[in-house]
Amino acid sequence: MQQEKKIAYVLGTKAQFIKSKFILSNLVKNGFELTIIDTGQHKELTSRELESFASNYKYIKLTKNTKNISKITSMILWFIKIVISKHKVDLDPDLKYCLVHGDTISTLLGLIYSKRNNLNTIHIESGYRSNNWLKPFPEEIVRNIVTKYSNIVSIDGEEYLDNIKNIDRKKIIVLQRNTIYDVVKENLNEIKIDKKNVLTVTIHRTENIYNKKKLKELVSLLIDVASTNKFHKVQWFCHDITIRALKKNKLLNKLKESEVELKELVPHKQFLSEMINSKAVITDGGSIAEECSIVNQNTVIWRDVVENINYLNKNVILSNYDKLKIIKYLKTVNFSYPKIETTYSPSRDFVNQLIKLI
Repeated sequence: MQQEKKIAYVLGTKAQFIKSKFILSNLVKNGFELTIIDTGQHKELTSRELESFASNYKYIKLTKNTKNISKITSMILWFIKIVISKHKVDLDPDLKYCLVHGDTISTLLGLIYSKRNNLNTIHIESGYRSNNWLKPFPEEIVRNIVTKYSNIVSIDGEEYLDNIKNIDRKKIIVLQRNTIYDVVKENLNEIKIDKKNVLTVTIHRTENIYNKKKLKELVSLLIDVASTNKFHKVQWFCHDITIRALKKNKLLNKLKESEVELKELVPHKQFLSEMINSKAVITDGGSIAEECSIVNQNTVIWRDVVENINYLNKNVILSNYDKLKIIKYLKTVNFSYPKIETTYSPSRDFVNQLIKLI
């Protein structure tokens, strides 16, 4: 691999970086010079993750914000500001490729930024589809747009080829599974397994947080579960948008009175330990659901549709917001334990295939 190979990565959310970081480190190991272009969407969270990222990279920020973009109004203004900005970023003239990941607003910004600077766009995690433009919104729309206008795309299995059938097969990287597998595999070697009778919760998707009815139903569910004493503790790791929504709908005191413990977000490795050592998990996050599936964790997905059905199994169930179904499931779960056997690395596979393409 020639040293002058240069590649950029558009940094958006914490989850996107966690899924991408082994790709980035493998690129550096293969002689690429890496530039990380930060949109600032999860500024506080990604700054923490970058501190533990050992690879060398050049850092460029597109915004001056120091806080996470978490309000809808703030996100709209942030998006418009980046799109219309006339501020010129000094990019290396030899830079030819730009990585974007997933389906967030930062993914769309990455595509726009890449095209503006005449870079070849490489879309990681391209193949997932819910086939419903409004679920999840705007993620389903973003992923379709970015896939369509990317030069190279990657998917997490041949079963997703039908979702990108208009893409030239020669420009598709096909992996055996999602790159988050590498993250779980590495961290699992360092996490002490000490199971506790705890229910861990993390809910942050806009369709659940900004929908008053669904938010109240979730709070009611957690209060009911806590009252049964099935779990010694119910702990909810809250994003800042979640706390604001709970305050706005006057639900914080109800949760505190029911002894549901609200916690701030923690670094990813620490959260993995909490998640793995819990008896069960309730989440609406695709990344967390996939991590739970990998480690064989009892998991309820607080959604009615998912883009990746491969992580659904006897331990990981799609709730369809059915309270009775959830309570019945939680009553029957026993402790489950992680077991990872394969040495396959999707991130390394991605880089090996990418090198052949470019």
